[in-house]
Amino acid sequence: MSRSISSAYFTKMQQDGFKMCLLIDLETANYDYHWTDAAGEITYTLSGNPTVYQPFPGQTAEGIRESNDMGVSAVDFIVANTGTLFGDLMDVHELDYATVKIGRVFTDTPDLGRMDVFIGYMGDYTYDRNAIAGQVRNKWGSSRTKFPYYNYQDKCAWRFGGAGCGVDTSSLTLTFSAGNINTSSSNTRELLFNASQLSQSYDNGRFDFGRFTVIDGPNSGSIRMIMSHSGDVLFLSHALPINSLSVLGFTIYPGCKKRRIADCRSLYNNDENFLGFPWIPIQEDAF
Repeated sequence: MSRSISSAYFTKMQQDGFKMCLLIDLETANYDYHWTDAAGEITYTLSGNPTVYQPFPGQTAEGIRESNDMGVSAVDFIVANTGTLFGDLMDVHELDYATVKIGRVFTDTPDLGRMDVFIGYMGDYTYDRNAIAGQVRNKWGSSRTKFPYYNYQDKCAWRFGGAGCGVDTSSLTLTFSAGNINTSSSNTRELLFNASQLSQSYDNGRFDFGRFTVIDGPNSGSIRMIMSHSGDVLFLSHALPINSLSVLGFTIYPGCKKRRIADCRSLYNNDENFLGFPWIPIQEDAF
């Protein structure tokens, strides 16, 4: 990693009132993500090749911060579940050997150059339906490979519908249009279906943690997790960007609560692919 900078970059650093932002590159075997901590997107051009950096989808103001708790430089991160992020990164452990590079540029003139401040490999991380959280460890001062490889927990570690899970979500997918919902009683986060559209065939909670995908209308391409399902009402993880429910085509499929018997076996007949350890003894009081 080089921290050499151009003379123009150095000159601007001597001025008053300049603003800088971070450029963050996450590189895996099959995907590259480019983020920035700036309020809007930043385009950085290197050797004539422009790269667009989107605002970092962190859940907190400290989504990226440096620490030295382990004796070597490390970066803690929290990335919200947004778009196709989970589908890209959680299948077949795409994150396990990921590289993260962080550099600083001037917000208003990013093409003056980039000063690299960190490069590291993915360390331990955890994830649930809302976010991926973990730590990136400095390339020059830490082990690249995690140990143990799996986190032993009672619930399944696979992403529902991913390569490890093996469930074909397309066979569970339902397609709806604006005519299937009560648009006057719905909003961009809570959808009320017409009477018995869901409740006639599905118990409460059947679509909890499932996926909602807009396929038609101004919100086309938007993907949301279904936070809860009760009767004929779906509550989404976060609101759709455009309030245009009268022109809405979408698909939904149910989720999985990662329980061996109640979900993997009873709902999906997928016991052989379950990657959890429900029989680990818990700590108990002795009498």
